[in-house]
Amino acid sequence: MDSNQNLLSSDLQVDSIAAAHLKETAMWAKLLAIVGLVLSIIIGIFGMFAGTMMSTMTKNFGGSNADMGAIGSGILTVFYLIIAGIYFLLSLYLLKFAVKMKQALLSSDQGNFNASLLNLKLVYRIMGIIMVIYLSFLALAMIVGIGSAAFMK
Repeated sequence: MDSNQNLLSSDLQVDSIAAAHLKETAMWAKLLAIVGLVLSIIIGIFGMFAGTMMSTMTKNFGGSNADMGAIGSGILTVFYLIIAGIYFLLSLYLLKFAVKMKQALLSSDQGNFNASLLNLKLVYRIMGIIMVIYLSFLALAMIVGIGSAAFMK
């Protein structure tokens, strides 16, 4: 196959094999999305109580650092809620992909097919942004670690 070939002008079509793969992909995506939605809600609920639990433990065991424990518990709650929100959003887009792909394959509807691929693109875009942020934090941590190790000598 020529690497310069434009796939849009080559009348690329979804045949029965590709449709079967997409149908199975949609089925698994729906399962993962439903589990992800439930888990994100559980993470959000846990996040609400994790801050309270940490604050209580700090008051009981920390004594003089109770104010710092309250700040830490607030940060912990916000962190869990952000994680739950991102996971919820990813799962929601994945569920939209699965539902629209199933509809598109059943009715041969190009609009639903395009909408399902848009939702899948959004899932991967968000995952890519998260990965870039994670790698940036990792690189920053390595630089700080190497710098502090060099400073300690």
